This record gives sequence, C-alpha cells and structure tokens, in this order.
Amino acid sequence: MRIGIAGCGIRGQLFARALAGEPGVEVVGMCDPSAGARERAAAVYGGPILDSHGELIARGLDALIVATPDFAHRAVAVDAAAAGLQLMIEKPIATSAEDAEAIVAAVEAAGVSCFVAFENRWNPAFRKLRRAVEAGELGDIVSVTAVLSNTYFVPTQMLSWAASSSPAWFLMPHVLDLATWIVGADPQTVVARGRRGELAARGIDTWDAVHALFELGGSAVANLRTEWVLPEGRPSIVDFRVDVTGTRGSFSIDNSDQGVHAATAERYTSVGLLPEDIDGHEQSMAAWMVRSWARGLIAGKPVGPDARHGALITRAVELAHRSAAESTAFAVR
Repeated sequence: MRIGIAGCGIRGQLFARALAGEPGVEVVGMCDPSAGARERAAAVYGGPILDSHGELIARGLDALIVATPDFAHRAVAVDAAAAGLQLMIEKPIATSAEDAEAIVAAVEAAGVSCFVAFENRWNPAFRKLRRAVEAGELGDIVSVTAVLSNTYFVPTQMLSWAASSSPAWFLMPHVLDLATWIVGADPQTVVARGRRGELAARGIDTWDAVHALFELGGSAVANLRTEWVLPEGRPSIVDFRVDVTGTRGSFSIDNSDQGVHAATAERYTSVGLLPEDIDGHEQSMAAWMVRSWARGLIAGKPVGPDARHGALITRAVELAHRSAAESTAFAVR
C-alpha cells in the first residue's frame, strides 16, 4: 500500500512515524507548502518531502493522508479523490459545511473510501465505555458531558493558524463524534453560547470559549465545553474529561494526562502515558488509528467513520458557532 502524507506538521509527522515499518505499507512521500514545516518533518522522515500535493499524487499513490491545517482540507482531498486515491482526513473533515459536502461529492463520484480521523475511537478508556453502553450496563443513556479545553499555549504558540480556527473547530469534533459513537445517535438540534475578546486582544481573532448542548436522537443530550483560555500554569495543556449518565449507571473518564506526573523544585507537570515508543513503534491513539486504517485498506475492509459522518459533525459544529453568535437554536438534521 503506497501512502502519501499531505501536511508536515505535528500530525503529519506522527503518522509518518506510526506507519514506519508497518507491514505492507510504504510511505512514498510527504508534502507541505511551508519550507519550515518541510525542514522539521525531515528530522523524522527520510523520504521525499515535496512542495505540493499535486507533486505527491503524481508519485503513484494508493492512498493519501490529509493532515493539512483544518481549514485547508478541501482542495487536497478533492484532487486526491479525483486521482482515485483512498483517503484518510484529519478531523474535522472541513471547517465549513460547504467544503465538507464538496469532499463528500468528490469521494462518492470517484468511488473511493474516505476515513475521517476521530482518534478517540481508538482510546482504550472510551472503548471500555462504549462496550459498557452496548452491554446495557448503564441502561438508557441520559447524557454525555464532555470538557475538552486547552491552555493559552495551543492558540498562541502551537497553532500558527489559530485565527482560522477556534476551540470549537479544533476540539469539539472530537467530543461530538465521541458522544454520537457512545450513544449510537446523531445530533438533531444544537444551542450554543460562547465568549470572544481575550484571544482577540492578543492578536488572535477567534472565540475564547464555545459551549454547546446537542440533542442526540431525541433520547439523550450532549453537553460539550471547549475553551482555549486555560492558564498555562496548569500541569497539562489539555483538560479532557467525559461523564456519561444512564438510567442504571454512570461512567467517568479523566483523559487529560493518563495520570502520569513529574515534579521538580521548579515545577509540577504532566508527563502523560502516551505517546511512547515500544520496540521501535510509536504507541498512541493516533498511531493505533492510522495503522488500523492502513491494515483495513490492505485487507479490502476500509474502517469508519466515513466522509458522510464527518460532514455531519462539521455541519453540527458550524451551527454551534452560528448559535453562539446569534443566540439561536438550530436543527442539525
């Protein structure tokens, strides 16, 4: 399976490391329009690193991973689908419903598979939760409450394109997909509220926080909180907690740092359990996910979630932004 990677940032590099040595897989090349990103990727990947996705596609690929910034997926994905390539696209599939539907149309017209990379489906804690729900141990699901937020570090230092995103675009697709997967129902309505101002004052014109309430299939609610203004003094750059309540039980997960911490005279910080290298192979949710996707392609059994689901999540999050801006509820479907 000849795979290319579009995007040489943090995620593109991770996928290159994760697929190194995977049986039946050859990472043919990477690409990025940024010279700085290409230079950084060269430290972890020894193959060709090109300027454009067109050059990469021309190398004769079977599949392409789209790991460009969230707002820059459409052109790469549409061109790759037109070339007959199987696709894996980082979540969200796009940051507008229009772009998402264009990708869906291209994928369906070409008859190729498209996997949207919602990595928390490969998180052991959430897989245990879903098995408990499927076994009926929690009864009927009443609510999913999720917090997924970052410190100022993410919008001010980690993401050069934060002004073209938001805490809801960067984080909410993770937890909305997780809620739909756990409950087994799609979002029907959304009402959201948010705050702007602090990041804008720092030169990043985007939301500080977006909180959204989704009705899932008419039987459960998902209360999702995303923020980009947590203090940098926290031990971890991420706050990630999920609580699920059912009619006969509940489940609570704190996935912020996997419970691994370190302290010195100067600071207390989260080390985290993952990612970790074992026997020369990267171990993390994202690594397990991309290897599962590649193995599925080789076996002729593409894994999900697919482009249509990705487009639904994008539409729901787009409407959450509109609801926060207009103080109005919207129907998702």
